[in-house]
Amino acid sequence: MKMIDDELAIAVAETTPAMLWMGDASGRCVFLNGALRRFWGVDPERLDEFDWTSTLHPDDIELLSRPFGEAMAAHTPFVVEARYKRADGVYRIMRTEANPRFGRDGSFLGMTGVNTDVTEQRDAEQQSRYLMGELNHRTKNLITVVMAIARATARSTEPERFLDAFSSRLSGLASSNDLLVAKDWTSVSLRDLVAGQFQTISMEGDGRIAFDGPDISVCPQHAQTLGMALHELATNSLKHGALAEPSGRLTVTWRAKDRDRWRMDWRETVSRPVVAPERKGFGHVVMVDMVERAVDGKVELRFEPDGVVWSLEVRPPA
Repeated sequence: MKMIDDELAIAVAETTPAMLWMGDASGRCVFLNGALRRFWGVDPERLDEFDWTSTLHPDDIELLSRPFGEAMAAHTPFVVEARYKRADGVYRIMRTEANPRFGRDGSFLGMTGVNTDVTEQRDAEQQSRYLMGELNHRTKNLITVVMAIARATARSTEPERFLDAFSSRLSGLASSNDLLVAKDWTSVSLRDLVAGQFQTISMEGDGRIAFDGPDISVCPQHAQTLGMALHELATNSLKHGALAEPSGRLTVTWRAKDRDRWRMDWRETVSRPVVAPERKGFGHVVMVDMVERAVDGKVELRFEPDGVVWSLEVRPPA
């Protein structure tokens, strides 16, 4: 009966997906089951030559040696995580849980334990922490931008028009953010950025508007500010410019000047003379000052006789 029990125990240990091991009182391996031998590429006939400590990542030797040494000395269980080199040379994070083993006379015989590969789990946790930090950072930045828009709108808008003006600017900001979220905050197509701002003023299908240019990606830092500027231009055009009259025309074009530099031109054509505003309000700050600071580029805003011209030349960040 005992022989059957022993054979069953060995069969279970050999076929289980868990990585089981047993060590002697000095810490040397005396048993590795099939899953753990495959992980380390150990020949079962040469188990006595295998030194598991040689597979430890150099930076994790001290991390493991202390809890392992204390448990061996005190004959107590221990749990520790460290990186081990797999048979293919790749380091994996292993969680080791072990219990002391004793003989019939109470003497300490060594440790018996199980190793669990937790690499994907720890990577996911690290990614989650990174994403939470990014979300917190972006949320703070977004709140700062919203507060700045609110203050500037309040200073430049009559109280009864504040809500409409503020809501419109938030819509423009939200449009850019939606594009960034859809692209995991990597980059945004310049074409999508332009089209999105015309959508916020319900002019996406208007025949007076034409925009075109090559595929150019805008980094997140540029997209948010550029989106606000385009929204301001579109809103002003709807109120006072080309989109305020049936015969008006609005074209937005962009082109790559060389490998590192691109240019965008916003041109409006109207039938009536255009007069430059007497003072520079929040719109000018958004369209010119904020864009120049954000993209480290050059912005020109001109009020020509037949319409507004806004030009941006930018060198993307490295």
